[in-house]
Amino acid sequence: MADQNLSPTVGVLMATFNGAAHCEDQLLSLLWQRDVDVHVYVRDDGSQDETSAIVARLARRFPDRITVIDGGGIRTGSATGSFFALLQGIDLTQSDYVAFADQDDVWMPDKLCQAIASMAAHRADGYSSDLIAYHRGDNAVWMLHKAGKEAELDYLFQGGSAGCTYVLSAKAAELVARVMAKVPPLCPGASHDWIVYAICRSYGLTWFRDPGAGILYRQHASNLYGARRGWRDVLAKLRLTRSGWYRDHILWLRHVIAGGGDELRVLDAIERGGAADRWWLIRHATRFRRTAQGVQQLRAALLSRAV
Repeated sequence: MADQNLSPTVGVLMATFNGAAHCEDQLLSLLWQRDVDVHVYVRDDGSQDETSAIVARLARRFPDRITVIDGGGIRTGSATGSFFALLQGIDLTQSDYVAFADQDDVWMPDKLCQAIASMAAHRADGYSSDLIAYHRGDNAVWMLHKAGKEAELDYLFQGGSAGCTYVLSAKAAELVARVMAKVPPLCPGASHDWIVYAICRSYGLTWFRDPGAGILYRQHASNLYGARRGWRDVLAKLRLTRSGWYRDHILWLRHVIAGGGDELRVLDAIERGGAADRWWLIRHATRFRRTAQGVQQLRAALLSRAV
């Protein structure tokens, strides 16, 4: 852990896969963070381009600040799998905070120090924020608002924001690692954003959602989840919900939540899916989503039996 007179230490977890076009910009933006002592841990999931070579070159250049974690030839098949493998594979006691980084964004220099200051001010163990999305090819920039007013059980139905904005205290990171060490295989399309947020909130840790933005969230053809706007966003969410992914992910959270309060009642109601269960969920939807639009979308999904 860092001495009180030194800058806080932050272990940044970065999952890579075929990210040669952008990963160098991102890695340098992580190293250029102000007023924090950053160490980046990179795990590649079997890239077939120059990603590994780029990361290795930078690790040789900054040997005290970048560590490449050997996956042992094991492919997780997802950034989520790599992030959780990183949490299990590093010494969390070496960092005051742990953050998650996508391979293709660019972080503003004050992203981490502002996050840490906000966590201290709000006595929070978890942090997320809004983002600035941009598409270089379209010469377009727009804000992604992810904050919203916290709802009692929102973590059963959504993440805190994009996972690339997350910063965890050492306490929160160790909790997530401990819980995830005991779970069965991840559900298809598992979201680390959602799972990490659910664990922290379910176990009573305080989370702060920052309406500010410290990340340039790059949009390109290879994005797994893009920052869609307007009707494209609505339609994408509708397709995802109707595919069964959303319901399956909610039910998978049974493996990681503490199981207190109404948590299990909610999951049981979704699993049974009867008329009375759906009516109860519809009536309590304001406890499950942070915005009026989110509440309306959830109620519509419950009425149409998409959830």
